Amino acid sequence: MKSNTLSPVRRFLHWQYSGLVVVPTAVILIMIWWFSATGDMEFYDYWSCDTLKNYVMDLDVPEDIPSHKDLTEEQHLHLHVLLAECQDNSRYSEPLKHLMP
Repeated sequence: MKSNTLSPVRRFLHWQYSGLVVVPTAVILIMIWWFSATGDMEFYDYWSCDTLKNYVMDLDVPEDIPSHKDLTEEQHLHLHVLLAECQDNSRYSEPLKHLMP
């Protein structure tokens, strides 16, 4: 049926519930995209540069967070890539001193 041949009452009823179909579908698609994009990120990917530096130096690390020493090699390398990006963006800060056990 074309909507221009419908009466105003039928036209209102015809489009009344379209938002109930479109909005939840859009929300579900956005959630699927968000969880697939962030699902493979590490727990420290959202941290600030200062928090990353404190984590590497074991300063104020909560007990439920794995220690810097307990990271896998892949996680460790990814962490240091993030730290290198922090160093590149803050030219006037002190260089990070990484203490090896």
